[in-house]
Amino acid sequence: MSRIDISLKLADQSPIAPPTQGFFYVDQGNYQTFVLADTPLTAYSDSATSCIITAVVSNFDDRNSLTLAHLDSPACIDAFFDLIAAQPANSWQVFAQGANPPDNSTAQANASQLQARIDQLGSRVVKCELALLQGDPRQDNRGDFGVSYSGDGSAVATNQPYDLQLYQRDPTCGGQTVYCIMRRQEQPPVQIRDAGLPFTHAELVELAEIALQFRKDPQDPNTAFSNIVNLQSEEIRQNWSTTPAYEAPWFSDQLKLGAAFAIAMAPVVSLSAQHLKRTTAPSFVRLRQVLLTQR
Repeated sequence: MSRIDISLKLADQSPIAPPTQGFFYVDQGNYQTFVLADTPLTAYSDSATSCIITAVVSNFDDRNSLTLAHLDSPACIDAFFDLIAAQPANSWQVFAQGANPPDNSTAQANASQLQARIDQLGSRVVKCELALLQGDPRQDNRGDFGVSYSGDGSAVATNQPYDLQLYQRDPTCGGQTVYCIMRRQEQPPVQIRDAGLPFTHAELVELAEIALQFRKDPQDPNTAFSNIVNLQSEEIRQNWSTTPAYEAPWFSDQLKLGAAFAIAMAPVVSLSAQHLKRTTAPSFVRLRQVLLTQR
């Protein structure tokens, strides 16, 4: 199959409303893959500071696909490119934007690791255009990136921003945000997940349980993740961001949503801890035993 004709277009456009159909948002610590057929689609991510939003267009014998990822650490970058390298693709086209500001050590490490992993893909990378370490991520739409596919074999990798609400960035009402912050506290740590798969009940319970117990300083209850609901926006940025001066305007509200989700999940975590134990009889069995005993 012929390769997709894809070009890079970076500018300083104003935000627009997302398409009503075929629009997919990919949040931090996630990737999602789409088959490019005859239907237009747009895959998009935003809020990148030291993170890198990366698009890989893969060409196979029988199809083309787009994978968009929001990568936030060298380990996350490795996990993503392990998935790409395992593809039986004939060729790849890679586009990315992020790793800002350029004097931030995390941004520098991410940019270096991304370039190293692209280099490892070798000669099957037929096009590579990267906009990394460019400057203030709040300017020139440096925190936004995605791909718009026309449905007719051509596409544009662009930093066109979209005007989104919190529920569009996190349709799980906070579960995705908790995952983003707490996934490396899991055992083993989770570096990246497929955003095309819904969270399972067990995953959300585990993440909420970790979030409810987590303190940045184990001796200071004020550093608890759940205490975010009591903090002002500036306090949240200073305490929970590696680039507090550059975060998107909705950063603090999204973390508050995650903390509220964890708190709201507390009864579910407690119930699940009992109900899901292999040594505990199912709830209705226990109820029947109690009723029979009372007779």
